[in-house]
Amino acid sequence: MNVIDVTGVAKSFGARQVLADVTFAIDETEKVGLIGANGCGKSTLLQVLAGRDGAEQGTVVTRRGACIGYLPQEPELDENLTVVETIEAGLVDVRRVMAEYEQVTARLAGQHEDLKRLMARQGELISWIEHHGGWNTEHRVAEIMGHLGLVDGDARVGTLSGGMKRRVALARLLLEAPDLLLLDEPTNHLDADTTQWLQDYLLSYPGAVLLITHDRYFLDRLASRMLELEDGRITIYPGGYSAYLVKKEELLQQAGQRQSRLLNLLRVETAWIQRGAKARSTKQKARIDRFNDLQARTAGTSQRETRLAFTTDEGLGGTILELLDIGKSYGERLLVKDLTFRLKRGDRVGIIGPNGCGKTTLLRMIMGEESPDQGEVVVGRKTRISYFDQQREILEPEQTIYDFLGEGDYVQVAGEKRHKIGYLEDFLFVPSDRRRQIKTLSGGEKSRLIMARLMLADANLLILDEPTNDLDIPTMQLLDDALSNFPGCVLMVTHDRFFLDKVATGILAFEGDGSAVFYEGNYSHYRELKAQLSLEEKNATRRDERKPVKADLSVPSKAKKGLTYAERLELEKLEPLIESLEQQKNALETKLADPLEYAEKPGGIAGLSAEYTKLEQELAGKYARWEELEMKKALIS
Repeated sequence: MNVIDVTGVAKSFGARQVLADVTFAIDETEKVGLIGANGCGKSTLLQVLAGRDGAEQGTVVTRRGACIGYLPQEPELDENLTVVETIEAGLVDVRRVMAEYEQVTARLAGQHEDLKRLMARQGELISWIEHHGGWNTEHRVAEIMGHLGLVDGDARVGTLSGGMKRRVALARLLLEAPDLLLLDEPTNHLDADTTQWLQDYLLSYPGAVLLITHDRYFLDRLASRMLELEDGRITIYPGGYSAYLVKKEELLQQAGQRQSRLLNLLRVETAWIQRGAKARSTKQKARIDRFNDLQARTAGTSQRETRLAFTTDEGLGGTILELLDIGKSYGERLLVKDLTFRLKRGDRVGIIGPNGCGKTTLLRMIMGEESPDQGEVVVGRKTRISYFDQQREILEPEQTIYDFLGEGDYVQVAGEKRHKIGYLEDFLFVPSDRRRQIKTLSGGEKSRLIMARLMLADANLLILDEPTNDLDIPTMQLLDDALSNFPGCVLMVTHDRFFLDKVATGILAFEGDGSAVFYEGNYSHYRELKAQLSLEEKNATRRDERKPVKADLSVPSKAKKGLTYAERLELEKLEPLIESLEQQKNALETKLADPLEYAEKPGGIAGLSAEYTKLEQELAGKYARWEELEMKKALIS
């Protein structure tokens, strides 16, 4: 059964139509991703679905009795309440229903004459309470607050940063457990571990989810369908983000748009996903073959690719950046201790860690805006730095987009003189945007504008503090490409796992108690190393626990390593099973893309979607078990 049906919805702002005949439905357990360029109307659509804004035409119909919860990018909270008071406001309905349940139960114990009616009502209440997690509210409050890093429940909301306010609003919404969650960029300002927790939480969420996010791993893991909003209309793609990339490319090919910049970016990203996903390298043969076939069919076709590019005329010196025994504290709070790190040519280093651990402080010390308590920051003689500040302090609200790039009508890009209007088009601004004031821009548009100016700075070391916040996926693809081809060095604080995997050559991880450790490789490689180290430590601990108090050290006991016989058999069976499930998934994707199939399937698109979601979840479990066994097998190789 659908939790919401949207039919023919249209919405305009003045002469600009952002929604035109938007039609789709969401099943009561579906997880759906909504993507599209900044400013295309994604947030507006969520506001219409949430009842915060009205449509000019069309209908939005929710299932009878269904509750819709909405997380906007800038939630409105009572700043006089404490964190706990705000979060527990999400339990108002739960407590009301619990009170009614207790009343009904008490009346049943008194052998009331309406016994049949009361028992039916008690059953309805039990079902509602179970769906909303009403039996263990205190545990849920503590768990959600802990995972979202809300450690000070007595803090006033008005004293919190914008990112922490979003966490409070998200915690309240998750406790409400509505039948449909509408989430607008829920991963913004979340660190990688918290994003992973939220991803897993939503995967097991009993209701439906419709979310906007630029986190491509999040979309790929969570979504069973993708909705793309383009030119005011919705196009539906079955599967997660990687499936969307393949289908989108096929549609562009069929439409003959071989010159499209988007097509080129999609091709690069699709190839990267398939080449880099080790755990699925033997399972995606059909998809890889389809991709190679598309490449063969377009061979020899002249293509003009527009690509953003950070450039620099002067090379780096022998010393680029060195951190020598750096230490920094605020009072009793230790942020960094004994950090020694040297940046090498070609390094693109991602700096990760929980919010508040000291990442931005480290960048400020490198920029000379703060001084370390101990140690020395050495910047090379030829090193020229450009800095992207997550607070966007460089922006002047009253200034126009055009004037932000400097005086005159032209800019110098890699030694080439270009008109500002053409240059701004590379950053997805249309000519009519030139006189827009910066204060009218969305968060993603502001980030794109800062990137445009940074690319003119002729720097050879880019320092980027949360550059991906508020960016849409098309802009993320452009930024991935630009940084991967930058001839200088990059230091970047970001929680975007996909971005780190595509761009980073190393990870500097803040691991608590002021410790920051450098790992060669991208984010996935870092996670694999951490998982392997953790497993080795656990195995060592278990061996130590099994040792007798007085052991004969001359005859060490043999620790059992690798796979058991049963696990080897299980691994052998998993690969053909996964391949079979992938084939079933591909068949379902074909059906979901064909409206004629809906009429032949009992339950229509909702039935097909439910079947697809179940298959996706089964596949995810098989992949997870395959990876676990492969990692265990690799420990003895």
